[in-house]
Amino acid sequence: MSSLFEAVYADGWDDEVVNPLTRAVAEARDAAGEPYTVLLLADGRRHAVIDISWSDGYCRVERFDAAGRRLSRHELRGTPDGDLFLRQARTWDGSATPGVGAFEFPHVAARHLTTYRLSGERTDVDEPLGDRGSRHESRSAQSPPRLPVPGFGRWQDLLGLAGDGPSDIVDAARNPMPVRTDSRPPWRPPRPLRPDGIEELFATGAERVIEGRRLRLSTRGAGSLRLPSGRLVAADPSSLPYAGKPFSVTVSPGTYPVTVGLATFVDDPGHSRVVAARLDVTDRPVDRWEPALLDGQDPIDLGYQEFFGFGVDAGGLLRRGHVAFPVRDR
Repeated sequence: MSSLFEAVYADGWDDEVVNPLTRAVAEARDAAGEPYTVLLLADGRRHAVIDISWSDGYCRVERFDAAGRRLSRHELRGTPDGDLFLRQARTWDGSATPGVGAFEFPHVAARHLTTYRLSGERTDVDEPLGDRGSRHESRSAQSPPRLPVPGFGRWQDLLGLAGDGPSDIVDAARNPMPVRTDSRPPWRPPRPLRPDGIEELFATGAERVIEGRRLRLSTRGAGSLRLPSGRLVAADPSSLPYAGKPFSVTVSPGTYPVTVGLATFVDDPGHSRVVAARLDVTDRPVDRWEPALLDGQDPIDLGYQEFFGFGVDAGGLLRRGHVAFPVRDR
């Protein structure tokens, strides 16, 4: 027998329906790949929340029990083939914790986390007593489950992957859930911080205003760096680790010039700080910049405006550094 769910559309869910949408607006967003949320109701209560942004290759499905406690969270990501794969699945089992409220439940319920990589790696983490007990991790070779991108309104396969049985989905005749309007949606697609504006950090004579103070940019040569292996390590200059890991991208072995970008306070000309450092490995034009990664780092693990980096307490105006490498499309 199929379950019946009613669909409510919105910018998101955060204990309330945030910025409700009509079906027509939600369907237009779906076709354009823009973010939106589907709230699925069972007998007038929240059963599942589906956050969708197809242009980002992203979908998250969360399921809840009759007491409002989260039972599962499944995140799917796009593949190079145009379908979806299960990136991560979290489940909470409350059968041994009756009567526990929604706030305490994720801390005391048995938890399981499964993470997949498209390369065929699976990692499982078991915490049978939640915060109160042990943690067991195991790894195995297993390809992730994959699904075609569903058409608008056809989310049954997503629910099935998350643990539901057969279901029918119709639009809600009315929304019985609380509603609020907000200028900012309660969730953002996982769009990592991009390494943009790098050339501007080395634009001599340009001025910028940071925290109300005007700074003038300049550059200065900092000698040359010899790379006999072609591998590069970056770190805070005050605490360069002896066993620092190199980036996965390498350059041809050789010696390359280093340039630093400086920012001088206009109202205090004697006060300059380092804002960036550049290793010139080519004089060819750059089409775009990509983040430099260490082995084991994957941009798919980054959320909205997140990035991989390192602390730079000695870095002048910087508080956290990250490295980008140039890419030519032609």
